[in-house]
Amino acid sequence: MKMTSLSDRMKMRRTELDISQQRLADAVKVSHVTVFKWENGDTEPKGKNLFLLSKALRCTPTWLLYGDEDQTPLPAGQLPVELDERQTKLIELFDSLPESEKDRHLADLEAKVNDFNALFEELLTARKNSKKK
Repeated sequence: MKMTSLSDRMKMRRTELDISQQRLADAVKVSHVTVFKWENGDTEPKGKNLFLLSKALRCTPTWLLYGDEDQTPLPAGQLPVELDERQTKLIELFDSLPESEKDRHLADLEAKVNDFNALFEELLTARKNSKKK
């Protein structure tokens, strides 16, 4: 899977992960133009930008720089799901509960979601009925 240049590997990985240049730029905290220049081989990411880029592309800086076979990143479909800050907080809070409380809180959360779904269905039905009149 060794590719000829950093720019080739970067673009291939970004495409594989279905990330736009703008989204990648936002993740690395650089401009869209900078990402464009990196992918065209006009410039290369250095230092902090290289590490932020490798994190956003979920690969190692070594693979980006040199394409080392032993550093080849996992295919997009095999990557573990990354949790956002709220999801991580929810798991931390859940894990801090005593075992005796975990099932009760799961049941409460499921009931709340079911209530919201029922309310949504009710509102949707009411909206459809009001359009028929």
